[in-house]
Amino acid sequence: MAVGNKGVLLVDWDNLAGAIIGRGHLVERGIVDALWSDATNRCGGHLQYKHMAATKFDGSISTAMAEHLIDDDVVGSAKEQADIHLTVLAMDYLHQDCGQFVLVTGDQDFIPLIRRLLRDGCRVTVVYGDRGRLSPQFRGILTLPGLDSLCIDDIYTLQKPPPATCRALLGLLELQRRGVILGGKEQAERTTTLARWGILENEDESRYWALIESLGHKVARTDAAVRVKEQFLPVNRTRTYVDVGSGRFADVLAIDYVVRRLAARSKGLTVTELRAGPLQADNGSRLLRALDALTAVQLVRRGADDAYAVTVDDLAQGYLEPLWRVHAGLTMECFRTQSRTIPYRRLPGLLSATGVGQGPEKFNAGLVNRVLKYASSAGVVDAVAVDGARHALATNSPFARPIEDAYHELYRAFVGRAPSPIPESEILEYMAVKDRTRAEPVFGYDQRDRHRILRVLAQSRAITWRSEKVTIPQTRWGDAGSSFA
Repeated sequence: MAVGNKGVLLVDWDNLAGAIIGRGHLVERGIVDALWSDATNRCGGHLQYKHMAATKFDGSISTAMAEHLIDDDVVGSAKEQADIHLTVLAMDYLHQDCGQFVLVTGDQDFIPLIRRLLRDGCRVTVVYGDRGRLSPQFRGILTLPGLDSLCIDDIYTLQKPPPATCRALLGLLELQRRGVILGGKEQAERTTTLARWGILENEDESRYWALIESLGHKVARTDAAVRVKEQFLPVNRTRTYVDVGSGRFADVLAIDYVVRRLAARSKGLTVTELRAGPLQADNGSRLLRALDALTAVQLVRRGADDAYAVTVDDLAQGYLEPLWRVHAGLTMECFRTQSRTIPYRRLPGLLSATGVGQGPEKFNAGLVNRVLKYASSAGVVDAVAVDGARHALATNSPFARPIEDAYHELYRAFVGRAPSPIPESEILEYMAVKDRTRAEPVFGYDQRDRHRILRVLAQSRAITWRSEKVTIPQTRWGDAGSSFA
């Protein structure tokens, strides 16, 4: 086939970005500038068609693409659709007499396309993100006559992310997940544990309190329950929790997402496979921070195959679902009884009645007690004195706001259809559509996230969800949230 001098740039962005992040570097808009510039030079100024395919693009990347008139081709799945979409485009342009192709990918699924372009006399350049990640077959194809290949380093100086800052955040959060109280006297060897994880330089307790000063949030209570002989009396106490303000909650979301995905995959996942959900358009900094922190705290390990896997068995619910379950269950009961608090002794039964999480262990008393200790340590539930008894109080914790927001939005949308059940598919579709145009989703990033919200609300008796039908009845908690909408 006779070929012309028109040039084509086709970028498998998810593959390139995953390779760059996997090497511990950032994905920046300068990479797009460099790809465009290099392709333009190789095509002698005749770069006519430009496409980048990905499941999602960061705002800065989209801006660079728009400046260079690069088409953004959003695909539903990085693995299954990007290669097919770009191959179809390449064949279309081949039949339009394009003779110079710059393919940016390290995916061996492009090998048949590369062979076809070379066979038809095209000049082909392959740009990859990490030679160490290329399969033997792909490395072999790069040696064929008529093909140029280069690593992204050859046209752009990759940047390292700033020093990891969420190790300490996760360290304190993990202590709380284990039921450790951050304030008060030393307990559970918390200083020793943080030093072992490399979060503290040594076991000097003064360093621990300096860390608490920078990452802690203190809440003063005048009615904290303190046992005096046979009753609980209100006493002034200061509670210490992790402060997830100042953008730190985004790191918590990333950590929660990563551990849940890894817990669901016994063989582990690579960095590229983890670039989904809240990390889909991440420039690499948040994902690398999360993985660095999880590795330091010894919850995750990196294997010889570059796949990350969890090292403990109790992370399937992540860091947020247990807290949501306690908050939603307690809040529903308080509104039902029209009381600010309920007796603390009722909490275990409240949770065990419908369970926590999924699987056969969801009714286990040990699991319920661990979740309650975590919720108390994290400040989602507090113990206060009421008429000489110890009562549970649902606090205004930032950890609980996502489940509050999700419930109240569902309530406003569907309570008018009660008591008729609604097909589960309709509820899930509503959640997906509403989040599609939001910068920060209310219902999560995928079907697994949306199911998690329905599960927590159903276990907390805010909704009923069975036989693929959802009923959202009128409740005092729902009405209270709607009144502030």
